[in-house]
Amino acid sequence: MSPFVFDDGRNIEKNSNIRLTRLTLDNLKQAFYGGLLPNRPVAYLSFALNYYFHGYNVVGYRLVNMVIHVVTGILLYQVVKGTLNFPVVASRHPHSMWIPYIAVLIWLIHPLHSQSVTYIVQRMTSMAAMFYMLSMWLYIKARQSDGIILQMVLFTGCAISGIMTLGTKETSATLPVFIFLYEWFFFQDLRTGWLKRRAIYLIGVVILFGCVVLLYTDGQPLAKIFATYETRDFSLFQRVLTEFRVVILYLSLIFYPHPQRLNLDYDFPLSYSLIDPPATLLSLAIIIGVLALALWLAPKDRLISYCLFWFLGNLVIESTVVGIELVFEHRTYLPSMLIIVMTIILANRYLRPTVLKTICAVSVIMVFSAWTYERNSVWGSDITLWRDVVKKSPQKARPHNNLGNALKRQGKLSEAIYHFEEALRIDPNYAKAHNNLGIALAAQGDAETALTHFFLALELNPSYAEAYSNIGVTLARQGRLDEAIDHFSQALRLKPDYAKVHNNLGSALVRQGYLKEALEHFKAALKIKPDDLEIDKNLNLCLLLIQKNSMPTHPMTGSEKNRSPQPDD
Repeated sequence: MSPFVFDDGRNIEKNSNIRLTRLTLDNLKQAFYGGLLPNRPVAYLSFALNYYFHGYNVVGYRLVNMVIHVVTGILLYQVVKGTLNFPVVASRHPHSMWIPYIAVLIWLIHPLHSQSVTYIVQRMTSMAAMFYMLSMWLYIKARQSDGIILQMVLFTGCAISGIMTLGTKETSATLPVFIFLYEWFFFQDLRTGWLKRRAIYLIGVVILFGCVVLLYTDGQPLAKIFATYETRDFSLFQRVLTEFRVVILYLSLIFYPHPQRLNLDYDFPLSYSLIDPPATLLSLAIIIGVLALALWLAPKDRLISYCLFWFLGNLVIESTVVGIELVFEHRTYLPSMLIIVMTIILANRYLRPTVLKTICAVSVIMVFSAWTYERNSVWGSDITLWRDVVKKSPQKARPHNNLGNALKRQGKLSEAIYHFEEALRIDPNYAKAHNNLGIALAAQGDAETALTHFFLALELNPSYAEAYSNIGVTLARQGRLDEAIDHFSQALRLKPDYAKVHNNLGSALVRQGYLKEALEHFKAALKIKPDDLEIDKNLNLCLLLIQKNSMPTHPMTGSEKNRSPQPDD
C-alpha cells in the first residue's frame, strides 16, 4: 500500500489541525478552518474524519479516495445518460445505449487518474469533481422535474453541492458557467432570443464567478496572482506561453496514457516566446482551432461542442495566469470526462460494424487496465515513486531531494547523500536539500559538515524551523546543550506547534536538570501528538525525576513561571 508522499506530509501528516480525536464542534471547526489552503475546508475536514477513525493508517484514506472516484463515475454516467436522452442529442447519436457505460468505465480505469486517486492529498481534486458532477446532475433532474416541491428540493441540493465543491477546490468556480451553458445548449436549444431575455441571468453568472474569484483572493485578485510568482523561476508571461503546450500534453495523455509518459513531477521546459520553442505557436493554433471547432459545431452537433468547451473551460483556472506548478496530471481529472465521452460517441458514429466497435472498446479497456495497474505499482513505496520521477526528470532538483529523503528514511545513507548532492549540483540554493544532506551526514557521524549545511540552509531561508531543530539535535549529540537549547527555542518561535522540537528541547532540559521546564515541553508535544509513545514515555520519566529532584529553571528558556516559547511577529 502506497504511503503518504510529497504534499501528503504537510497537508496531512504534519498538519496538527486535522488530528481530530473527539467529535466536538470546536474540534470540527478547527479541522474545517485549519488547513494549509484555507479555501479548501471541506477536503481538510474529510482528512480530519479519516484521522479520527484510523489515525495515519493509509488504507482508510485510500479507501475513501476510491469510493469518491467510483461515486464520481456513477454521477458522470447519470449526466451523460440524461444528456443523450435530449431529442436534439438523440437525433445525432442513435444507438447510444452503451455509450455512457463504456465512456465511464474507460474514465474510471484511465491510467492518467492514478495520481488523482492514489495520491491521497489529491482527494481535493476528486472530491471537488464529485460535488461538481452531483451539482450538474441535480440541476438536470430539477429542470426535468414537474413537481414544484421536488424542483425546489433538487435545486437546493444543486446549490449545496455547488458550495461544497467550491469549498473543496478553487477550480470548481467554473460550475455556474457550465450549468448556464448546459441550460442554453440543451434545454433552450441555443435560442438567441432566450439568451437575450435572460441576459440578467448571464450577468448574474458573471457576477457570481467574479464574487468567487474575489472571495478566493481576499478582494485583491491581481495582487494575489502576482504574489504567486514571488517564489517561481518563471514569469507570468512565460507561464501563459508554456501552458499552451501543457494543454496539448494533457490532451495527448488522455489519448495515450502509457505509464512511461506519466510522471508525478514533470521537468517541463519553459516557453520564452511564441516561437521559442516553435511548438508554442503550434499549440496555440491547435487550442484556437479546438475553440473554433466548438463554436462551429454548436448548432450542428450540440454534445460534441459542449464536450470541447468542457475540456478547455475546466483547464482555464489552472492553465493560465495563476503562478502554480506548470504541470500536474490530476488537473485532467474533471476536464477529461467529456473528452472521453466525445471520443466514444465519435467511435460509435464512425466505426462499422458493431463487432469492430466491441473489439476496440474491449481492447482499450484491457490495455488501460494493465497500464493503470503498472502505473499504480510505481506508487507502491516512496522509493519506487521517486526513482521513477528521477528517471523521467533527471535534471530537476526536487525529485533527487525527495528520493534522497525516501532513501534516508530506509537507512540507505550513502545513496541518499548522492541524491542530495545531485539536487544541490542542479540548484545550489536549494535550502531543503542542504538541510536533508546535513541530516544524512550527521547520521554518518560527520557532525561538522552537517552543521555547515544546516547553517547554509538557514542563510537561504532564515525562517527554516527544521534547520534550527536539526542544528539543535546535532549540538545536543555533541554535548553542547546550551547552544542546542537556544536553537530548539528558535525553532519553536518560528513553529510553536512543532511536537518533535518540544520533545527534543524537553530532553535537553532534562539532561541539564531543568525538569519543570522540560515537563511543560513534553506536555506541549503530547498535546500536539497525543498518540506518540516516545513523547509519552519521556513525559512519564520526567515526572518520576521531578519527584526525586529539585527544579531549577534554565535562564535561556523561561523563569519559574515556565513560559512557553513564543513565535516571532
